Amino acid sequence: MRIAIQGQAGSFHEQVAHSWYGASATIVPCTTFTEVFDSYERGDADAIVTAVENTLYGSINEVYQRIEECTAPIVGEVKLQIEQMLITMPGVNLGDITEVYSHPVALAQCRKFLKTHLPNAELIEFYDTAGAVEYVASEGKQHMAAIAGEQAAQLYSLPILKRSIQDHGYNITRFLVLEQRDSDVAANRASLVVTTSHKPGALVEVLQVFANAGVNLAKLQSQPIIGSPWQYKFFIVVDCAGEPLYQLVEQIEQNDHAVTLLGEYKSAS
Repeated sequence: MRIAIQGQAGSFHEQVAHSWYGASATIVPCTTFTEVFDSYERGDADAIVTAVENTLYGSINEVYQRIEECTAPIVGEVKLQIEQMLITMPGVNLGDITEVYSHPVALAQCRKFLKTHLPNAELIEFYDTAGAVEYVASEGKQHMAAIAGEQAAQLYSLPILKRSIQDHGYNITRFLVLEQRDSDVAANRASLVVTTSHKPGALVEVLQVFANAGVNLAKLQSQPIIGSPWQYKFFIVVDCAGEPLYQLVEQIEQNDHAVTLLGEYKSAS
């Protein structure tokens, strides 16, 4: 299996991809999320593993749009505890560091540490956490540091100066797996896109359908509709799948709302 991910060897994406597909899976590294989905649509990858949200950073809006456009359904969900490390060349002290490299999401997860301990350091966005470590290793300069996971430090043989520097200990990233195959028979969760009719109380009407059925909403994310100013569609994750879900979708559509089922899968929780 060829798995497209945003990032490279040593990244959290790679860790999740191998945990889902096994050590023998071939990783297709991509610089951006857009490249991830494009590589799949070109046939360069057989599946996608992508982060969609983080408990400290929030949702990755770009990914939601690409999932909706993707020809592969969501077939799996993984939640990963993220521990960010400050990684440097050997012998470096905090006072030596004037540049910190990492993915913007990782930098955002470590704002408090950076503000407190490296207030004057330049924060430089990099396309990938592991890529930032590789870059620091290749440059070999004492004033440079990277933020990434422990496996990236091990892969590129650099020491960890400070461990677990994220703003909060509960730092969970939710990943989705997309692949052109049937849903898991044990699926108990689904992702939908609902475009509500343009009338007062439209969203409430949709949510009430799930509430009346006793179905929990695990996620509600709004996105603007391109070409229709001030109108929105809603990405919804519900703890429901199979025939009960299809009946609820039919009920929603009967009220003049449009529903796209993005996939059914087993909840990681």
